[in-house]
Amino acid sequence: MKKKLRFGPIIILLYIIFILAITYLDVGVERAVTISTIFLLFTFFGLFETKEIDSRTMAAVATLSALGGALRVPFACIPGFQPVTFICAVTGYTLGPVNGFMVGAMSAFISNFFLGHGPWTLWQMMGWGLCAVFFGVFKKYINKLGIKGFIFFCTLWGYVYGTILNQWYILEFMRPVTFKLIVTGNILSFWHDTSHAIGNFIFASVFGRSFIEVLVRYNRKNHVIRIRTK
Repeated sequence: MKKKLRFGPIIILLYIIFILAITYLDVGVERAVTISTIFLLFTFFGLFETKEIDSRTMAAVATLSALGGALRVPFACIPGFQPVTFICAVTGYTLGPVNGFMVGAMSAFISNFFLGHGPWTLWQMMGWGLCAVFFGVFKKYINKLGIKGFIFFCTLWGYVYGTILNQWYILEFMRPVTFKLIVTGNILSFWHDTSHAIGNFIFASVFGRSFIEVLVRYNRKNHVIRIRTK
């Protein structure tokens, strides 16, 4: 059990450090994609070996990752409007922060094979992964607020995710990095982030309750206690 509690936060912390290092060291796109692939593979192996994730949960994580990656592509024509943030929020809320982080990271990684990989891929993986972590860590608080609380925070993450991605743009293209520059960058992306937030609100309002109920039911069936008889 101790391994289970320690391994997840270490993965997330290492990934954040990894992304910042990749950004500042100006690693090429090909190397960045290769390194991120290796990182994800070792993460899954680590989770499996420490029993953080069993076969049924892994199937759910893989399915939700593919769903997020596939559904992002047809919505690409509308700036900011896509269901990935909602899927990450639901996954983190129902399957836990670590499993949710993996869904967020894999959704970005898969969809960018169609939309285009680049230095932004790693930041998208982190942004959506942290969205799932938020909903997993603060599940009890959000649960007290009910579905309206879930919708509110899902909408808010349209702006939080936008702020995270803005840092990549600022670090990549602007020098010197100052507080004024950071504020300006966030203001310029306001309408794009608003479109993202509106999309999150719509998806959470229409599909939030049903998605949560289905995954909670699946998760409950996945944790049946078996008693051995002699």
